[in-house]
Amino acid sequence: MHQSRFFALLAFLCILAATLRAQTDKPAPNEKLNAEDKLTVMGKLTRITAIGGETSGWAIELNPVLTVEGKQVSSIEVVAVDSKKLEPLENKTVKAVGRLSNAYGVETGQRPVLTVSSIKPVKEKPTKEKQ
Repeated sequence: MHQSRFFALLAFLCILAATLRAQTDKPAPNEKLNAEDKLTVMGKLTRITAIGGETSGWAIELNPVLTVEGKQVSSIEVVAVDSKKLEPLENKTVKAVGRLSNAYGVETGQRPVLTVSSIKPVKEKPTKEKQ
């Protein structure tokens, strides 16, 4: 009896693992941006959080918005080799260059991620205040 429960559990885990692997290996439908191409974005670098720690902890609030896989995206998660270099840029307008990919999390689902090769602050144009 214990052996049959063990094999049932083992079969369930194998099916679950195969399902999760199939989800991450699927190419995104109607992908308009090529992951091999470099992408340049501008916006405000901010900290982010998600349930279960399923993020890099950083995102750029895009200005202007970006269309990824037919959906308008107002922010994009950012991954850097050395995330400590992002800290001085927090809440500043930045220009980032990198490669676009998709990340998958249990709670967050599939989302676009920019793996940054360079990021630097840019000066914002002064705005006239109405009196």
